[in-house]
Amino acid sequence: MRRIYYRFPQSIDLDFEIARPFRDVLACIARLNNTHATRRGPGGLIKERVVIQIAEERTRFGDLDNLSPLEETVAETADFRVDLQKTLLTPDKRLPVSENVFYLRIVDKGAVTECYVAKEGSHGDLDAIDLRTILKGACE
Repeated sequence: MRRIYYRFPQSIDLDFEIARPFRDVLACIARLNNTHATRRGPGGLIKERVVIQIAEERTRFGDLDNLSPLEETVAETADFRVDLQKTLLTPDKRLPVSENVFYLRIVDKGAVTECYVAKEGSHGDLDAIDLRTILKGACE
């Protein structure tokens, strides 16, 4: 079943291919969902979290956790909303540093998977190339 978001942006920031079959890329995206890493930044510890949602009924996005295995229920094309959040961890509280939201469309092209990325808005410190690096890193 195709999972398409009818309001997917018409202007694409980046178009690239991942040299993996569609089902493998779906599995990589599912593994990447709800992951986080902590690194030392200039103001202290920075927690970087990845939250991924998939298109539902062409009008909204829903959690990946609510679906049965993704690679068994999705075919041909899938649209995702990828939210990359950065939070500064201090002894007293957690302060949001930045939030980057991207729309990602993956299309089955046989032995490769074609990916289209569009950033929502202009805020945040990441761009489509950063998302490509994250996705390719998760699929290797």
